[in-house]
Amino acid sequence: MSSETRWGKGSRHDDPIRAREHILMATYKVVTNKGIDKTTIAEIAKQAKVSRPTIYRYFDSRDDIVQSLLARRQEEFFQGMHQATQAFRDDFPRLIEECLCFAQQFTAKNRTNDLVSGPNAGRIKAYFQNVGSRDLWGSILDEPYRQYRRKTGNVVDLESLKGFLGVMILTIRMYPFRNHETLRNQLQAVMALGKTTR
Repeated sequence: MSSETRWGKGSRHDDPIRAREHILMATYKVVTNKGIDKTTIAEIAKQAKVSRPTIYRYFDSRDDIVQSLLARRQEEFFQGMHQATQAFRDDFPRLIEECLCFAQQFTAKNRTNDLVSGPNAGRIKAYFQNVGSRDLWGSILDEPYRQYRRKTGNVVDLESLKGFLGVMILTIRMYPFRNHETLRNQLQAVMALGKTTR
């Protein structure tokens, strides 16, 4: 028997990992075109060219598919952020700023096919409650923060900062700034305000 994937009426997928990936890619196309609210199992099945029972063989529900898709995209987002901010790992405050700027640039580049913006802005937030990002943030911030704390003696509630950054990035992606410089200027204004009110 060939290991080739056979999709279509009454067909099966021989590799569960590839089957799930195929369904996730179909879901991505439907969600970015129609929005989460108009995405149904029937629409996903149609896009994937499989039957509804085939979808349920790999996922429990539409929300399970969307949750899995979001987790995958979030990992990809953080991998991109990690690469884009490597040069700033020795400057913790600047690293934070660049993480936020990365979110703005990512949104600008992916405006038409981003899961978070467009028709999904606001609606996707409910799905983020179940997608863990603390470990992803840890891979970017934990060691630079330890170095920053050793050098400066400044103490930051890192777990609260990770939560705050997550909210800020989600907000930037749902309601993007016009450009990178606008975001940077506003961040610097907020930082300056914090210094003058001490």
